Amino acid sequence: MHRRHKDSDLTDTGTFQIDIGDEGTPNDLSRRSMLQYGIAGAALVGGGLLSGCSDGSAVASPGPTPGSMNPTPLPTGNAGNVFGVSSVTRADQAFAIRMEAANANFNATPNFNQLNNGDEALYPNFIGSFSKSLEHNALGEVVPASYQSYLDALDSGNPADFDNIIVGNPSLAGRIGLVSPQAAYSFELGGLDAHAGRMAAAPTFNSAETAAEMVELYWYSLCRDIPYTRYDTDPLIAAAVADLNALSRNDIFASIGGEVTPQSLFRGDLPGATTGPFMSQFLVRPFFLGAFELDQRYPRVAEGSVNQFMTGFDEYLAIQNGAPPTFSVTFDSTKTFLYSLRQLGEFVHVDLPIQSGTYAAMILNELGAYDPTFPYQGTGTQDGFVNFGLADALALMTRGPRHALTAAWYQKWLVHRRVRPEAYACRVNVQQRGLATYDLHPDVLNSDALARINAAATSADDRGLLPMGYPEGSPAHPAYPGGHSTFAAAAATILKGYFDDTFVFPDPVQPNDDGTVLIPWTGEPLTVGGELNKLACNITHGRDGAGMHYRSDGLGNFIGEEVGISILADYSRTYNEQFDGFTLTRFNGERIRIRGGGIALA
Repeated sequence: MHRRHKDSDLTDTGTFQIDIGDEGTPNDLSRRSMLQYGIAGAALVGGGLLSGCSDGSAVASPGPTPGSMNPTPLPTGNAGNVFGVSSVTRADQAFAIRMEAANANFNATPNFNQLNNGDEALYPNFIGSFSKSLEHNALGEVVPASYQSYLDALDSGNPADFDNIIVGNPSLAGRIGLVSPQAAYSFELGGLDAHAGRMAAAPTFNSAETAAEMVELYWYSLCRDIPYTRYDTDPLIAAAVADLNALSRNDIFASIGGEVTPQSLFRGDLPGATTGPFMSQFLVRPFFLGAFELDQRYPRVAEGSVNQFMTGFDEYLAIQNGAPPTFSVTFDSTKTFLYSLRQLGEFVHVDLPIQSGTYAAMILNELGAYDPTFPYQGTGTQDGFVNFGLADALALMTRGPRHALTAAWYQKWLVHRRVRPEAYACRVNVQQRGLATYDLHPDVLNSDALARINAAATSADDRGLLPMGYPEGSPAHPAYPGGHSTFAAAAATILKGYFDDTFVFPDPVQPNDDGTVLIPWTGEPLTVGGELNKLACNITHGRDGAGMHYRSDGLGNFIGEEVGISILADYSRTYNEQFDGFTLTRFNGERIRIRGGGIALA
């Protein structure tokens, strides 16, 4: 299936150019570069075709490379009275607003195609591509006919073809099926189309970057039970820091530069993510959800090997072939705050897409942290609610996650099809057993993390497997980008539009060593903007902590941010109040204003 693109006859209002490094490969584009330039798809200089083509080819597409949400001029006046002609009917006005929004989103769609990393074409046995729940051989490699049937369905988009995909254990009761691949074709009726986002190609299977990310994932599994408050003193954390710093691509872990530290370990790199406690205030502070008080303590996941899953090759292979897990998560009798990777991992195991954003909105509403430039923030004859109040903020925030997920699902299924970490670890296992040789970067094979994983294995046949935080391992959809990374970022971005991101939290807190109580945080001030960014990182990389995603899968944050901005832009056209616009700070540090559908630097 090839996408049809509009002709490019529009004026480029803000083309970004990027130096993609000495290697000149799009997969070498770092998250830090994307933060610097403030784009997702505009990072792809030169562009390239990537749709559901079964040959995995990438065809260059020349032309300008505007970001999908480049700044556009702000209109004057309030959007509700923009027409100003009494003879125009309400229906005409409603139609015109929708047409203007549709045209703006059409014009913001990049005129260059998405690029993949080429792994699908490079490896005829598809070892670098996602294949969970398809049919696999005894080495955990997908059966080529099964993979081809999967590509045929993705190429055609025909619903009937998805029913003909060759899967593992087709008659097994409770087998795990592919998760919503047809959502990749869904349309959105507001904001950017789900196919409009652009992002860097995923790191290649054989790259030093993927190897470094896999080493981090091994360390995640080894450190799941260490409380965040002990990172400065725990010897295993010190070993993880040293091992990650020794990698040839240790730069991918540092948010600003320099070396990995206990403070930056396992955190995201959005502004504010490495400031203060590990957990965002929005995931630890108590709040009211209507009349229900939620104190944010959850059943504690039991620590240790009882909750380390898929550590045997036979168990791994059965699940890879679609079998349901034979184990379940074990809890103890205590309720705790989210004080360790294991506890956070279980939170994002079962969370709802709108959950963390809703928590944040309720807390911010209780704090009264609305943008002070909004209508109704002072004394007067009116108060905000439907507009510029909680109903408004919640309505738009809850639109963001589904929209972000359709954008992610396009990238996952029709573009990248990146192999999951558990399958990469299977390649490590098979190569260590001498049963096959794969194109693995030596950094992962020579790491201290892998040596420790091997030493903990119950048998030589199980060495190198990644201990998973969930009995079923990863969900049955490709790794890149992470769905959680997109919906968490969309929600955070929309909330930044409503609330004052410079507002400083009163009385910040963090969980104690065993998560049973909250203790004061007395360090640097924590702002709403920084804690919303940290919230997006907690939700994004909490999945990494359970073994679901590589660090770079979190680049979906930028797809989610653009979705959030496009939704705010659409709705900024709809208000009757005199309104100076939504003002927010993007992940790259740029401050923008969104008014009447326009986007400009603030």
